[in-house]
Amino acid sequence: MTDLTAQMIAILRRNGRASYSEIARELGTNRDYVASRINPLIEAGKLRIAAGIHPRLLGLTTSAHLSIKAEGDLQEITDALERLEDPVLISVVTGSFQIVVELQLRSLTELRQQIAAIRAIRGVSEVNVLVYERVLSSFFLGAEPDSHTHLDEIDINIVNRLLRDGRANFAEIAEVVGLSVSGCRTRVQRLLESGVVQIGAIKQRSDMVNDLLFGIGVAVREDDRAAIDAIAASSGLEFIARTVGRFDLLATVEFTSLRDFNLLISKLRSLPSVACCEQWLHVRIVREQYFRAVTQLNHQ
Repeated sequence: MTDLTAQMIAILRRNGRASYSEIARELGTNRDYVASRINPLIEAGKLRIAAGIHPRLLGLTTSAHLSIKAEGDLQEITDALERLEDPVLISVVTGSFQIVVELQLRSLTELRQQIAAIRAIRGVSEVNVLVYERVLSSFFLGAEPDSHTHLDEIDINIVNRLLRDGRANFAEIAEVVGLSVSGCRTRVQRLLESGVVQIGAIKQRSDMVNDLLFGIGVAVREDDRAAIDAIAASSGLEFIARTVGRFDLLATVEFTSLRDFNLLISKLRSLPSVACCEQWLHVRIVREQYFRAVTQLNHQ
């Protein structure tokens, strides 16, 4: 993947409904070139533009990252993890830990129960826990929505349509939900501006042959702003959060080359405020389903 294509995806990650003309203007190229790079990825199923409901709206107020040390057959362990309903991410990684899991739960009690279930899996020898204190950048980039926000049936139907295709036009959505085009446009804009819904690009990673997706953990001595700024400058940033545990910051960044990876890590390690920096490469993503909550809404 070229650096320019990565920049296109970064724009779509922020705004999945950005037009190809808007992307072209931002990058100094033309609309046809943007279409020639993005459309094949979407058609091949490698890139998905989808909507997601903010997890806070569903009462998922506790998020955590688990690093798992495993012995024996990793496949047996990942199979056992897949039988658990709560993990939104399960990935095999390199480094001192072999598997990472991300959880979005309703309470610390649920987190304790889930950790106990994972520790009970045969072959799991250690579970290291990082609790997210504050997510600084993720699929949901805006302010957290009002927890009292109410979604009616039309809102839910709109979101479910956008889950399948975040770039569906207003006429298509209106036909599905039974609104006028202008009424549909107003509803979608309200959902987006309120922070309840975000539409963005999600890479579909069935294999990691050509991906350089790294997790980065940073412990700081004092102010974390310099480290945050350095990580946030990466065009491939997917996630960064302040955490409680062995790291103060946790990030996920995709790189187009090992050179770019080395440049960022060297910069982080040179910062006086950084006490240590650890990295791991995602080599096989077993589960990545951050949008399961959208269908759960229909059952509430």
